[in-house]
Amino acid sequence: MLRSVRAMCEATHCFQQQFGARCNYPSWSLGTRLPFSRNLVSPGSSSGAGDEGEEDGFEPGREVGAGQGRPAWTRPGSRAELSRRRSLLPLERVSSLIPQEMLSQDVMDLQQINQEPGPKGYTGASMPSAPTGWQAAPGYSWHLPQEDDHGQEDTTCQPNPPNREVPFKPGDVVLVEFRRRHCLELQKMFNLVKDGKLHSQWGMLSHQEILGHLPGQVFRTSTGFKFILRRPSLEEFVLLMKRGPAISYPKDISAMLMMMDIGSGNHVLESGSGSGAMTLYLSRTVGSSGHVYSFEVRPDHHSNAKRNYQRWRNAWEVAHEKEWPNNVEFINKDIVTATDDLQGKMFDAVALDMLNPQLALPVVYKHLKQGGVCAVYLANITQVVDLLEGIRSCQLFFSCEKISEVIHRNWLVAPAIRKDGSTAPRVKPQNNVYSESEDEQRKDGTKVLEDNGEEEDTKPFCTIPYIARPHHEQASHTAFLVKLRKFRPAQLYSTPHKNENSSKSPWNYED
Repeated sequence: MLRSVRAMCEATHCFQQQFGARCNYPSWSLGTRLPFSRNLVSPGSSSGAGDEGEEDGFEPGREVGAGQGRPAWTRPGSRAELSRRRSLLPLERVSSLIPQEMLSQDVMDLQQINQEPGPKGYTGASMPSAPTGWQAAPGYSWHLPQEDDHGQEDTTCQPNPPNREVPFKPGDVVLVEFRRRHCLELQKMFNLVKDGKLHSQWGMLSHQEILGHLPGQVFRTSTGFKFILRRPSLEEFVLLMKRGPAISYPKDISAMLMMMDIGSGNHVLESGSGSGAMTLYLSRTVGSSGHVYSFEVRPDHHSNAKRNYQRWRNAWEVAHEKEWPNNVEFINKDIVTATDDLQGKMFDAVALDMLNPQLALPVVYKHLKQGGVCAVYLANITQVVDLLEGIRSCQLFFSCEKISEVIHRNWLVAPAIRKDGSTAPRVKPQNNVYSESEDEQRKDGTKVLEDNGEEEDTKPFCTIPYIARPHHEQASHTAFLVKLRKFRPAQLYSTPHKNENSSKSPWNYED
């Protein structure tokens, strides 16, 4: 661009007469200064022809090129109005001095092409280009400055908006809670239908009033009590769903998942579907790319687990408007006799929740990957003893890494309230020693300084007392968790001995 300016000034004397500028160009190269006159149009100046107050786009003493890494007019984020610059093309300059009717058709066509809008409002004539020989410094590039489009929103570079809130719809699983005096009086889970009604001893609430509202809304019943309605979490769903046998509690399930160290894409074997609590957590952990095989010997427990699993999937699809992964296969069979169903399958982890897990370990061992973990859920400590004795007697290569019991202790921290509902008063602490001078200063409103010279804390004391104690309702023992890891023993000799008795060694375990 600057080369064309120099050629224009050397070849066309009429521009000097028009603008009154003197083009005294030295041999220009990268890194030198550009001595433009005040009236000479430069790549950084505005387009007002003959304006006396316009300033040059280059500052005096400012270097371009190697000293700055890029030309000054191409800094990213600059707000120079390049579309308003005067064109430096000789054709356009000369044609502006000639009457429009005397121009040929070719010249008019070229003018029309140059005036076509380009990106960000630039025309073909005003489109800037990199100077000849200019090399981009590391981390820089020649580009047009970005301008704000107030009329249009460019969403190509913006992050995805957060998920919108979905109101209650028919088919939602809703959790209703009613608390009074720091106690949970009512906690119930139900399916939302159009013509349904929620009945309780604290009044009635129609489902039609709930539809269309967002979760977390407080509703008044027919008797005036306040209920809060929201969608249950997976932990709350597991605790409130319809049960057959006793469930694995979420606190124990979380510890078992940490023991097994499983994630998205893993394949897990579960024995003892029960009510489906552990199955739901395993399904969420392995994701859509993983798979869970759940065995249950009793038909009633098997159907109950499938029903709870499907109910959660339907509720998830309504609440989140996307499908829960269908990655669980329920099998109504005893795992001890399920060798044909497990043929050719290998699992990253195994979860056992059954009365006699030591009977299933010989079958499970063959299909567990080397180094994989088998987590066992047992209710009594005598079952733990039987499990370890079964591993020893069967000579299975399992190492017992951990036997733990998960204990949670809930606390109650709340304002102290009397029986009549009023807040108990809080007595301010009384200091034993007061000096008369300090009392007089306090009455006068003056500040008292401590011995170290700092201002004494005179903020008002809290007026509401609090109680902090363990909650009277505690969940004590639930289960013992045993972590077993499959390993491969070391060889008895440094070099294998090929003899007839080698295959009969207890260390050469064969499936």
